[in-house]
Amino acid sequence: MIDSRFYDRTGPFSLGDLLDGLDVGPLPGDGYMDEEIRMPADLATAQAGEISFLSHRKFKSALETSSATACFVTEKLATDLASRHIIPIISKYPRAHFARIVQKLVKKRELGTSEAAYQAAPTARIHNSAVIGDGAVIEDKAYIGPHCIIGPGVRIGAGSVLEGHNMIECADIGADCQIKSGAQIGGEGFGMDGDEKGIVNLPHVGCAIVGDRVRIGSHSCVDRGFLGDTTIGDDVKIDNLVQIAHNCSIGAGTMIAGRVGISGSCKIGKNVRMGGAVGLADHLEIGDNAQIAASSGLMKDVPAGEYWGGTPATPIREQMKIIAATRKLIEKKS
Repeated sequence: MIDSRFYDRTGPFSLGDLLDGLDVGPLPGDGYMDEEIRMPADLATAQAGEISFLSHRKFKSALETSSATACFVTEKLATDLASRHIIPIISKYPRAHFARIVQKLVKKRELGTSEAAYQAAPTARIHNSAVIGDGAVIEDKAYIGPHCIIGPGVRIGAGSVLEGHNMIECADIGADCQIKSGAQIGGEGFGMDGDEKGIVNLPHVGCAIVGDRVRIGSHSCVDRGFLGDTTIGDDVKIDNLVQIAHNCSIGAGTMIAGRVGISGSCKIGKNVRMGGAVGLADHLEIGDNAQIAASSGLMKDVPAGEYWGGTPATPIREQMKIIAATRKLIEKKS
């Protein structure tokens, strides 16, 4: 769902208008060009009047719950849409073509483009150098430090402290949070693709949702979601220089040390402990109460309660055996 606090929907458009200028195959029936499209959506949750994309077979399970009107899809996967009565738009570049029509359907609200003033509780403290966007809400006893930029529609929860030089957009910040200087929350994630016209930036039209009592360190980034949200649970503690990419979810009570990089769409459970400079590939799941040793590189899911380390990461006992065996080989050769 496109959050109206942060985005304006420019539709509806006819499907024909949206596809104009794109190199796609012919639609499979008469009248489909006149179908009304209101907004883009994630395939799994898309409803009538919404459009999505399917670019890889590993995401085909999303069709089981989808009611999208139309979907950009490769020729090989097009037949899978028939059982869901979704109009297949045959494309060599489903994600890139989808990105181009998102740009038509949704516009991000910018600073100073609305007449709705921000709201601040009488007990809130806002430094005179801060910039607050239209429709933002600053709750009781919150503090906005020097040179912070708070985008349109953003909520800063009661008692939360933004120390200075923070950029917060397309985000909802809970109560009693501490955001250290130089952090960015709700910025656009990193996503690129290409089609017959060249490289296209993937517009991120989701949000960043931060729970209560969360700490986010200096120069850390929490990117907003591509279509859904990036979520940070209650009592999460994030060190300096941490990157959390689009559509990730971080469970309550998790602690993340400095220089960790979490790729897009990872799901981190509750009370996870992650050492410094850990890196995660995209779409991984880390179970509740798991521990990840510093400098580990994860390419597989980690079950709940397990302790993993190394690159590529494995259960820590297995990693210790590998190290011991390697040392014995070196000693033997020397």
